[in-house]
Amino acid sequence: MAGLKLDLKDNRIIKQLDINSRQSNNQIAKKVGLSKDAVRYRIEKLEKQGLIKGYYSVLNISKLGYLTYKLMLNFQDSDVRVKKEIIEYLTQDKNTGWVVSCDGHYNLIVISWVENPFVFEEFLNKFLEKYSKYVSERDLMLITENHASGRAYLFDEKYDNSPDIYYKKISSIPIDKIDIKIINLLVNNAKMPLYEISNKLKLTPGAVSYRIRQLQKKEIIQAFRPIINITLLDYEYYNILFRLKKFSRIKEIFTFFKQHPNIIYFVKYLGKYDLGIDLEVKNAKELRTILEEVKTKFSEEIESSISLLIYNQHKLSYYPG
Repeated sequence: MAGLKLDLKDNRIIKQLDINSRQSNNQIAKKVGLSKDAVRYRIEKLEKQGLIKGYYSVLNISKLGYLTYKLMLNFQDSDVRVKKEIIEYLTQDKNTGWVVSCDGHYNLIVISWVENPFVFEEFLNKFLEKYSKYVSERDLMLITENHASGRAYLFDEKYDNSPDIYYKKISSIPIDKIDIKIINLLVNNAKMPLYEISNKLKLTPGAVSYRIRQLQKKEIIQAFRPIINITLLDYEYYNILFRLKKFSRIKEIFTFFKQHPNIIYFVKYLGKYDLGIDLEVKNAKELRTILEEVKTKFSEEIESSISLLIYNQHKLSYYPG
């Protein structure tokens, strides 16, 4: 079945939402050449169609004192009911931030935000006590550096020129309870209006706006973005994991990843794999072309890679529940 077809105005609106989802309809209207009401109508239509599934905040999780672990699982002796139960268990856990089903070497990927390794150990032990008989293989990595890019390919741009949004382990920045409440409200609802936040926190809209600006200035809140269901546009989402044999050109590799229009995340791991990218492509042929380009350009550095097709995102949240 053919995917949704977006016109130029829809594309421009989505681009503005990808830059900053908290922009007002009036601000977006001035940038895309439409009226405020036309922008509101088009956004509501995109939401009803399921192309925009929500809005989330990208956080510098390390500045909040958290480590990021990536757990990859393979199932065994598990039917649809058991897999559904496992996914529900993981999505409901307060420490998980990203839970996705995939095809390839692994069946499930789980990103977990924790204060220290002992918290993750407790989380993992509880999970394995309950479901280890259904797990044939598990691999664990610590994400030491994470970069998020824009969707340049979606806007017919050859290179991604958006700001480099990233986090890596640094000293945490102390924030008060009100800032934590604001983060909790915005992390899974980035477009929540100021008046609604102020009513919940018993603060003036001006006070809330100031605090949000300060969280952005400290680069704790890095971006406000839409959750886009790219399958409706006939795109596929892949996670690629690389093992390296040389490490001297990682900065150059990351520069290449940052500029590539289809790569939306690139990360550094400590564990079985060394680097990873998330990218969105039209099909496996386009993926193969991109990977051949990467492996040709960095043939002396890359030892091997595996590709995972992510077909269902069950949870996305940048902050522990």
